[in-house]
Amino acid sequence: MAAAEPAKEQIYVHGYLYKKTRDGRWQKRWFETNGCFLTYYKNKKMTKLLAALNLPQVGEITLLPPDHPDDVDKVGSLFSVELNDRQYMLKAAKKEDAEMWVEKLKQLKKNPAAQMVDNPVGGGAAEDGGDVKTDPSTSKGHFAKSNRFGCTCCDQLLPSQ
Repeated sequence: MAAAEPAKEQIYVHGYLYKKTRDGRWQKRWFETNGCFLTYYKNKKMTKLLAALNLPQVGEITLLPPDHPDDVDKVGSLFSVELNDRQYMLKAAKKEDAEMWVEKLKQLKKNPAAQMVDNPVGGGAAEDGGDVKTDPSTSKGHFAKSNRFGCTCCDQLLPSQ
């Protein structure tokens, strides 16, 4: 009899980021990865999905230098995600958070079914009772979401609306 294989765990990053609008304003939005998608909502209550970016279809995901014109704080916490003719400009609370987002998004772009997990970033739901469940089979606090629809590129799940 074959031994049962351990469940595959996915990269799951979530937290507040600032997104630059087309007219140049910065809006605070709740972002999370969902399989091969980067999704964002107005807030962490996640009552209305604003967009879902299919990571295998995006162009460059780039950490921007601290001297970038949009980095008024000059802390190096800006990064961008290109999709078709649009560049999503995103800002994390600190440089380390931006570096982590870029690293994980690039991993999901390259391999949407990567067997990794990550902790919430910048005031994540695990700190304040959001819809995050810890995996009791490990002591590392891995996360899994429960309100999903299927993803067409990697058979992962998407949030319900």
